[in-house]
Amino acid sequence: MDLIVKEFISIVDRLEQDNPVENERIVIDRDEFKKLLEKYAYATFKQKTRAYKDLNFIIHDKNNYTMPHKDKVSKKTVRKVIFNYRTYQTVKHLHETIINV
Repeated sequence: MDLIVKEFISIVDRLEQDNPVENERIVIDRDEFKKLLEKYAYATFKQKTRAYKDLNFIIHDKNNYTMPHKDKVSKKTVRKVIFNYRTYQTVKHLHETIINV
């Protein structure tokens, strides 16, 4: 669990530098998403995608890891990976919080 959370935080940290955050979402292409998740091979792309969906790291269709998204330039609707920025903020805050018991 710790690996998937750390990876998610580092991915979104990197993405927010180059991609706009609109409506608490960061939108990227499927190929870029696949490349990011395949960088560290502690789990398969399919396993990581399932975890990202289950943990609400990405906003997705029922049977997919993408969502239709209207491209502002081409005015066409294409399937994109949509990161849930609000989940990122919550997870990052919780991960960085030091708990003294």
